[in-house]
Amino acid sequence: MRTEYHAFVDGDVGRCGAILRHVEPRRMRTRTVFRMGEDAPVYLVDHVVDHDGDVRRWRRFTYHAPGSETQHSGTRDADGTVHVDGTVAPELTDTVGGYGEHLVLAQMLADGEDAVSYLQLDESEPGEDAQQAELRRVGVEATELLDGSTVDAERVQLVLDGRSANTHWCIDGVVVKSDWCGAQSFLVDDLDALCAGLDPEVAARIREFAAPPTGS
Repeated sequence: MRTEYHAFVDGDVGRCGAILRHVEPRRMRTRTVFRMGEDAPVYLVDHVVDHDGDVRRWRRFTYHAPGSETQHSGTRDADGTVHVDGTVAPELTDTVGGYGEHLVLAQMLADGEDAVSYLQLDESEPGEDAQQAELRRVGVEATELLDGSTVDAERVQLVLDGRSANTHWCIDGVVVKSDWCGAQSFLVDDLDALCAGLDPEVAARIREFAAPPTGS
């Protein structure tokens, strides 16, 4: 299993949380947690997707946002039939969840492809229409990292229904920075550095997710 730490940065409040991922050959667990200001509630989402080695052939997902009491789950049969919250959803056949974008991008880079197109499902609102998605390489450019240093990184753009959405900067196939249509995230190697200066509840949620499973 590979664990990834990304510091989450909002333009108005600065560093305020993290995006964390446990990546296994056939599963990815993601936690997004942040607090945008002292009076704001803690935003927390846990997501899990199981697949057969390619997230475009996902088998199951769960989405849980405790703060809003939002919870969804989906399954995908071998023939592509999708059920969401126990109800068949034929319009979601051949879709990939938004949280799977990270794995689609990683596979695209590993395969040396210039672009990948797919239909994207929003796991937080699975009743909404799926969107036509395309990840495309834009080229190498200079970009600023969390510590203020500048690196040359390959830019990859997500386009949803013809509109530019998330942007990722990658070095040697690794995402070092992302722009989530305003807020940004930056790859961080050290857990203590990731948690330093954050709201105590947010830091506790980060360490909870990063802790090794009981008995390991």
